[in-house]
Amino acid sequence: MSVFFLKSLLGIGILVSAVVAVFTMLEIFGRSEKKYDIEKLKKIHRANGILYFILFLFISYFCIEYIIKTKMEPSARALFHSLSAVVIVILLALKVSIVRVYRQFYNQVKIIGFLIALISFAMFAASGGYYLLITKFGSDKAFMEAVSLKKEPVKETVKIVLKTDPQSIGKGKELYESKCYFCHDAYSNKREVGPGHKGILKNPLLPVSKKPATPENAANQIRNPYKDMPSFSYLLDEDVENIVAFLNTL
Repeated sequence: MSVFFLKSLLGIGILVSAVVAVFTMLEIFGRSEKKYDIEKLKKIHRANGILYFILFLFISYFCIEYIIKTKMEPSARALFHSLSAVVIVILLALKVSIVRVYRQFYNQVKIIGFLIALISFAMFAASGGYYLLITKFGSDKAFMEAVSLKKEPVKETVKIVLKTDPQSIGKGKELYESKCYFCHDAYSNKREVGPGHKGILKNPLLPVSKKPATPENAANQIRNPYKDMPSFSYLLDEDVENIVAFLNTL
């Protein structure tokens, strides 16, 4: 299971938790004649809030780890997702502060709760929802169909020297594990987010671009990626060559 698929599933948990929070809040404050036991609803609302926060922390961990290890420049969707997460943290802190300390503003807690739920839905739609939609809930075939709709950017072929010494291969393996393993399986052809890389330079064609499987085209894919792959153009030429050296051993 890819980290993106796992994160998206946790996002569904966030949505369910947000729905439960809104439902219990409406039942507690919105009915003149109470249909359910209010004390039980309060306990459910409190436990659900803790669950929401735990799920939120897990998703934040995966996102932050991915950004730190890949050093990729965030897309517009990722920026919106990040901004939404920061706003939710602020609203959660404000809500807890009002409930526990500044109770004269208690009436505002309901509005804050609605805002947290709405932003949660928007945040999921921009990230996990988008991923599940284009992959039809993680279907490999659907992912390929989705990315094939995008136009291939113009790339420049870069000549490189294929390294075979153990030191370069070792450095390439370290870079691969820190930059690529989130989306690719180096030792099989199983698709995670992207294709597996076993035998990638021993096959006639690269798996997605269908260009000849040459070291130059593999390096160019890293610098100027085809379709949905993030760019690693910030890497030094030596780093790219080392990654290709490692790919050549698979």
